[in-house]
Amino acid sequence: MANWLRQGTAVDIAMGPFVDSTDGVTAETALTIAQADVRLKKNGGAWAQKNDTNSATHEENGWYEVALNSTDTNTLGILVVAVNETGAVPVWREFEVVPAGVYDALVSGTEWLSVDTLKVKFDTSGATLTVYKPDGSTTAYTKTLTTNASVDPVTGVS
Repeated sequence: MANWLRQGTAVDIAMGPFVDSTDGVTAETALTIAQADVRLKKNGGAWAQKNDTNSATHEENGWYEVALNSTDTNTLGILVVAVNETGAVPVWREFEVVPAGVYDALVSGTEWLSVDTLKVKFDTSGATLTVYKPDGSTTAYTKTLTTNASVDPVTGVS
């Protein structure tokens, strides 16, 4: 799906094209789009202005760059970004805010996507649990084990 955003990450998005409300064709290139003009609806919640204080800036042909900060993108699910400026036809975009690991795996290609259907290789050494990536040799992550000799050897993973 296009329009994925990484949860809790600042991003600049393109909004537009803003066109004249009278003829529906002429690009609006001199709008003043302030923080309060950019409205967000996070995963079905109430509408609110964006948290990032920057105004939108015109790029070209009625397209404006809108800055969102990590608070604007902190809620998983559908994010609707809408702008209704006098003299222009309203513009909105829908995004899917996904967990950082999912975004990094599927969009950036910089992370492994964990799936439960893989056989996971792991080792323990003292109080350290090492979990390996699907190749079986690269460390995915490590965790500290909590033990108690009077009960089962492992009592928790942190």
